[in-house]
Amino acid sequence: MKGPTTRTRIESAIGEGDLAAWKAERYLSFHETMTDEVAPFPCYFAVDAHCDGDLRYLFAPGPTTEAGESVVADGLAEYLDGARAIADVTALAVFFEPDDGNLSVADYRERVWDLLVSLRRNDPEPWPESIPTDPANPEWEFCYAGEPMFVVARAPAYDRRNSRHAPHGLELTVQPRWVFDGLGPDTEAGQRAREVIRQRLAEFDDVPRHPAIGDYGDPDVREWKQYVLPDDNDETVEEFPADDWAA
Repeated sequence: MKGPTTRTRIESAIGEGDLAAWKAERYLSFHETMTDEVAPFPCYFAVDAHCDGDLRYLFAPGPTTEAGESVVADGLAEYLDGARAIADVTALAVFFEPDDGNLSVADYRERVWDLLVSLRRNDPEPWPESIPTDPANPEWEFCYAGEPMFVVARAPAYDRRNSRHAPHGLELTVQPRWVFDGLGPDTEAGQRAREVIRQRLAEFDDVPRHPAIGDYGDPDVREWKQYVLPDDNDETVEEFPADDWAA
């Protein structure tokens, strides 16, 4: 199963026994999280998109491998090219093949940023003119194939921040920026969405919302800090994680 795929295709392959064991395990764990009615996942947009068939899923080798970088580069470009035709709210969930190591959140952060740097260096499109290239600018965000996007990492290393815990390996969720159109902090819909998500987050996690979480464009917020959050609130990432960022 190559490239971005749908819920229907994955579940059909699982039913027929045609999906590798690790891929089936990763998808079924994600599905369980998205459909749990006892402990609802905080981002109800992701829940609805999964249930409606509007998410896309990509299986990739480890993010530190050339094969993994290649699969993500090609798969992300393919997804972004057709994303607007899927739905107003969509995202790409990337499931990486599990590794054998006992990694920390900091280890996963390093792997995620190594991958993002690789994507940046091999980007098939120029950086969008509307997005600053300097990560110190509050309007900076990761871009690829001409599209700004929000990146969220989930990994086995999280013990308290349950919303970021993925038990079987690293997972990235990529949301195009246009998904958030009409949901800014100055809109009624945006305010209502934040209220609901933050209430669900408080109930879902065993630690309060991290202070790095905030609204895109806020002068005091840097969106890149939210990609791989620390497991507790005593830690914060002040330095941009990619020393060799190719701006």
